Amino acid sequence: MNTKLVCFGRYALEVPQEAELIWGEASIFDDIKIVSGGLEASQQRIASDIATIKKDSTAEITYNKAGPVDASWQIRYYESDLDKEYKIHLFKTYVNKGDLTFILGGSVGHVDTEDVAVAKQAALAKSLHLRAADDIPNEPGFCIDHAFLSDSLYKAQEMVSVGIYLPSMPDVAFSISSNKDAYGDFSPANFEKTERAKLSLLARIEQAKKDQGSHYPNRTLLREGKRDVQHWHGEESLIRRTDGTHDFEWALVGTPRDVANPSEYGAAMYTKVAENVVGAAHAASISDDEAVALWDKLLSGLKFRVKVPNAPEGSYFLHPSNPVAPTPGQ
Repeated sequence: MNTKLVCFGRYALEVPQEAELIWGEASIFDDIKIVSGGLEASQQRIASDIATIKKDSTAEITYNKAGPVDASWQIRYYESDLDKEYKIHLFKTYVNKGDLTFILGGSVGHVDTEDVAVAKQAALAKSLHLRAADDIPNEPGFCIDHAFLSDSLYKAQEMVSVGIYLPSMPDVAFSISSNKDAYGDFSPANFEKTERAKLSLLARIEQAKKDQGSHYPNRTLLREGKRDVQHWHGEESLIRRTDGTHDFEWALVGTPRDVANPSEYGAAMYTKVAENVVGAAHAASISDDEAVALWDKLLSGLKFRVKVPNAPEGSYFLHPSNPVAPTPGQ
């Protein structure tokens, strides 16, 4: 089977050549939005965002000027009197790249000073480069839809979610999500002592069985237990529902603030999907064995795009010294 690499966040996935990457949310420091339509659409979006902010009579826009890079604009604002009281100063930086405008969010919050927050927005805007869908950069950074953010500091909160659509199997939906700093409010000691075990996939399943008792849904268990994906020591549960829907899940509970072992990291696959509704299709297009084989193939092709701190050899596709992606499997 001919395959290719797709990248999202700090990851890459080897998928069938026909696969289409469907973007969910992407966030580094804050959510990144994309508006198409060039400068005119960008200006309209800025005006719309300002009008939305002003709907609260206590809101205050403190900065509404050119941004930190060419063809950019930035607004800084308090959404309400309450935000002013707690000194929650919000940012939006609009960076235009041809037909696309990328909206970078941020805030001062309780950690950063105003100067630090401004500097972060400037650095993020400067790191943004357009990227074609088949362009897999070989430098440290974060892939988003249509673009790439260079970054080798790994200090930001990072979240990304994507799906894979296979035209030859239109009822199959495969998705991946990652949240590097989930559970970051816990101290490392308390997280390890009291929280990690409760958050695992198998523990959550067992708790649901206890809570729901006889109301827990009937299902056919295909496989369940520990499952390593590269160096990630996760757990999986593969079931078939009574209506024939395959419901597969893999999840890792990593370590807060560790880019090599993100706090929340998981994959899911469903069959019998139609119009984005699980179970809505007439029947699953693949058998149990075919579903498990596809699941195993996709999970085995999940790695970092390039090495990140503490990631072992073999857990990434590209070396920074190698500008060419490896030839995908046949």
